Amino acid sequence: MTSAMSEIDPEYVKHQYLYVPWTDKFDSFALGKALAFYVKDHFGARLTAVCPQKSNAEDHAELAKLPIVTERTGTVADGGVVLAFVPTRKVMAKVHRLSKSIVIMVEDPSERFEAWARLVGAYNLATRKLMSAGLSEAGTKALDGVVWEGYNGWHDSIAEMMTTKHLKDLAELGEYDRAIVIEFAAQRKGEHALKRLEKILDRFERAVYAVV
Repeated sequence: MTSAMSEIDPEYVKHQYLYVPWTDKFDSFALGKALAFYVKDHFGARLTAVCPQKSNAEDHAELAKLPIVTERTGTVADGGVVLAFVPTRKVMAKVHRLSKSIVIMVEDPSERFEAWARLVGAYNLATRKLMSAGLSEAGTKALDGVVWEGYNGWHDSIAEMMTTKHLKDLAELGEYDRAIVIEFAAQRKGEHALKRLEKILDRFERAVYAVV
């Protein structure tokens, strides 16, 4: 067992989603790699690395021998252990639809995924606590409404008007969180549509949260 896993937490094998945030409390990369192999061995499952480019994994001897899926190549077979190593939003698009896999997210400082971890209820390796988006049933319904209005990629004024209504509902509930809205949508929509949604969020925030 590597030094990075010297303190074995039984919670490591109880959860479908494990989040290794970028932190100065420990070596995130070393812990993430050790954790992936520990979980893989515990369940006797296959381990796949998913990262932006092959070099992200190949620069680490332990990962270079694994099946590697990148932003541009490959798909992830559901049902094993998936190491999302220094992922980007494009990388996570290959992970979102997995329902039977254990996903270990190892964050890089260039792109943070706290919102993802909160939405999926991941176990946080830094805090040793389950994360939550804190959404009520009404809040989740409003987020579903935002995504529904983006069926055409939030491409017209009617879609923006209706999306803004759902955002106002979230704000009235005290549950509006830009990062959560974007991550919720990212799990269901493509990159170009998300850029249009972000512009709607910009206008919404200027209108609602402007300092008078």
